[in-house]
Amino acid sequence: MHIANDRKSLSEKIKEYKSRGDKITLIPTMGNLHQGHQALFSKAPKNTIKVATIYVNPLQFNDNDDYQNYPKSLQTDLEVCRQNNISLVYAPEEDITHEIVTEKNIDLPKFTRYLCGQKREGHFLGVYKIVKYFFNIVNPDFVCFGKKDYQQLLLIKYLVNTYFPKTHIIDVETVRDANNIALSSRLTRLSKESLSSACIIYETLQNMKSELLKGAMFDKLKEESIEHLESNDIYVEYLDVRSLITLEEATDKLNSCGIFIACHLDDVRLIDNIEI
Repeated sequence: MHIANDRKSLSEKIKEYKSRGDKITLIPTMGNLHQGHQALFSKAPKNTIKVATIYVNPLQFNDNDDYQNYPKSLQTDLEVCRQNNISLVYAPEEDITHEIVTEKNIDLPKFTRYLCGQKREGHFLGVYKIVKYFFNIVNPDFVCFGKKDYQQLLLIKYLVNTYFPKTHIIDVETVRDANNIALSSRLTRLSKESLSSACIIYETLQNMKSELLKGAMFDKLKEESIEHLESNDIYVEYLDVRSLITLEEATDKLNSCGIFIACHLDDVRLIDNIEI
């Protein structure tokens, strides 16, 4: 496994792969790797070179405390990459935001203003910038992204369709632990007590899905669900039924819709979603 710590060494290695005619799968991460990331690694098509990035991108944090407290475990992450047959890891040793060429007047899709975009100002612009930066260097044949960060996945699809039409996106189902908690690097910041409560998030989503399919009114169901979550010290930022295609608020029909949640537990922000 080769480790690149700067753009020059990354570019040189990518050029070497491409000169041999190798196909490349890119898996961008922010590190603190868990089984969810390993699921992304495992979905890379056989006989492709797997390239992972490990970089906590300050541009996508609107809260400096959240950025400073984001868990980092580079040496452990590198071992996980070795075990998962990653050929190349790009792990910049310094802040690379000054390297990112910013086009003027970036107009992101409307859906980036919903859900996480309402509270996390600049988040999706930061995601857009860093992923485009990686794509411009690697020009991957395949990329793997998870459905847990569904809004981000839609943004990546927009980016690929607009600028990298030859890249194929592999979207990967959310990986959950034995208690159906969606795996997240932020889970390591939860106390044991809070971690045991986190399973209520998924239980609530599943209950809402069941009741909606029976014809329950969403507004009342939402109110009851938030009350239940907050009685367990899970504080809701948003809880919505949205189109899986546009993220617009759902109409009376639930076709191609999902339930999306962002909440706070122990001051740790968690997101999840399920398809109806």
